Amino acid sequence: MIHRRHCLATLGALAAAPFTPAFAQGAYPNRAIKLLVPFSAGGSPDLLARVIGTQLGQQLGQGVIVDNRLGANGIVAAEAVARSAPDGYTLLVTTGSQAINPSIYKSLPYDTLADFAPVTLFTIAPALTLVVAPDSPYKNFGQFLEAARKADAQITYGSPGTGNTLHLAGELLNETAGTRMLHVPYKGAAPALNAVMSKEVTACFLSTAAATMAVKAGQVRPLAVTSAKRIAAFPDVPAMAESGVAGMDYNGGWVGLFAPGKTPEAVVQKLAAEVQRAMQVPQVKDKMVGWDSPPATLSTQEFAVFFRQEMDKFARIVKQANVPLQ
Repeated sequence: MIHRRHCLATLGALAAAPFTPAFAQGAYPNRAIKLLVPFSAGGSPDLLARVIGTQLGQQLGQGVIVDNRLGANGIVAAEAVARSAPDGYTLLVTTGSQAINPSIYKSLPYDTLADFAPVTLFTIAPALTLVVAPDSPYKNFGQFLEAARKADAQITYGSPGTGNTLHLAGELLNETAGTRMLHVPYKGAAPALNAVMSKEVTACFLSTAAATMAVKAGQVRPLAVTSAKRIAAFPDVPAMAESGVAGMDYNGGWVGLFAPGKTPEAVVQKLAAEVQRAMQVPQVKDKMVGWDSPPATLSTQEFAVFFRQEMDKFARIVKQANVPLQ
């Protein structure tokens, strides 16, 4: 009887003790971590996921695998993460598309706020760059603007599809500058760039890293940047705000890390701290700076606030520009 009472007391004490999951901070991680990237290899999100992921794996003593899961403007990868176990082993590396999709799709297979836990921001670029073919008749942004404002304007711009930051940059320019550019969606940033080079479309917006490489290769000519002020990568290229488009201030996109919504806070904070540590390692930081994607320093809480602000911003742009729901 005494033995039985002792066992019951022990079980009761265990039941009353706080539950510590196997993936709590002390035990996490004990196996490989998968980073789902919604975009193709070679783009900014993919490059950042790989260079940061490699260093992260070294720090944690576990493999970090990058899985390019393309489709539906990031929705395919996001849904896979939202439905995965909230244990810190399946994560999403994505862009502003995550903040845009709630405003351009009638329905999503997940709740953007409830089903994801913002972990940390990798980087935020200062601007996008509007580019044309090297032999384009538009030698500067003023000429381009004048032509694009005409009633019979036949100015087209390409982007990696409907609803991404590069597409909405053009819609915002149409709205704020009175231009009449026609959007032409492609299946990726590279096809959109090729369309500019072949003059299939008049122009496109590029990330600073992509624009820098394309300009150096002589593939395109930069006309203007979307930030309020000029940027270090293109000091001789005017900002749209100083070239007749007052109030134009549009960042060049961001890349951040998300976990499933119910991931324990201890795991989220450990991931955030380790990613921030990884981005300060010289070989990682140097690569990021070289890509004009300097490491961001927002806390998890600050990233969550930033993400909500991005959702609100894009909702306004989509409404202003009358972007049709998908």
